[in-house]
Amino acid sequence: MNETKKYFGKTLDPVHIGAGGYRLGRVDNTIVRDPATDVPKIPGTSLAGAIKEFVTVYIMEKACQSNTDKKEMRKCAEEEVKKYFGDENRQGVLRFYDGQLIFYPVSSVQGTVWITTIELFEYWLGEIKTKNGEIVKIPDKIEDNAYAIKGINISEPLNLGWLLLNTQNINGGKEIALPQVLNNFLQRIVIVSDKLFSHIVNDNLEVRTSVRIDPTTGTAAEGALFTYEAIPRGTIIGFEMVTDTRKKDNANNIVDLIKATFSYLKLLGIGGMGTRGFGRVEFFT
Repeated sequence: MNETKKYFGKTLDPVHIGAGGYRLGRVDNTIVRDPATDVPKIPGTSLAGAIKEFVTVYIMEKACQSNTDKKEMRKCAEEEVKKYFGDENRQGVLRFYDGQLIFYPVSSVQGTVWITTIELFEYWLGEIKTKNGEIVKIPDKIEDNAYAIKGINISEPLNLGWLLLNTQNINGGKEIALPQVLNNFLQRIVIVSDKLFSHIVNDNLEVRTSVRIDPTTGTAAEGALFTYEAIPRGTIIGFEMVTDTRKKDNANNIVDLIKATFSYLKLLGIGGMGTRGFGRVEFFT
């Protein structure tokens, strides 16, 4: 039997998880995208790799202190981690799915607006029961407009980057609870169509320019100027983790272990470009 747990995160820095290699276009180093929607994502393998490493560090600090030698402490922790993540000889009890962008920040004349879709809103928040959050409505069907969920002045069109959309209020539709941890942060929310969501996200990614440093001279290497894109700070992401509860001995404390890694993810982050101030994510349940 499997148990699925959903986690939410807020990017504190831009997040760059490269697709590998270069391509012709406005950006040299692109990020990973979902092949079906072309929307950027955080691969489950990247999440699993970072969380596995931070679980190892956590176990070293908490359960392997009887060893004074650092190598022995590391070996002790790695053996314990295999119970959860598996190795070449055993199957683990965890499976990580790709992280999705749920609420994406876009600049507008009304301030930063977070865009989402009906499907994302309903899938990630539709089953949440909370007394501390805010009840909002999402429409049943939409067209190529911006549907005001929260904090939007509907008396005038709304620009999302370069795109100008008519704003619509929501009279009917489904009621969904917006948890307090998200409600306090997301001041302005609109729903757009799936087609517009992909275009708006890709047109408003953070793009930076850097240059490779020649280690022999300590200066910029000739012809080594490059650009790279990233998911911007302030993006709300979500990922799912499935635990095989048939292996009860290994599954009992896995939720606590995963939560223990959140402080490392907030401090050290995931993905590349960490030396350029990228990658920190604050996760919460």
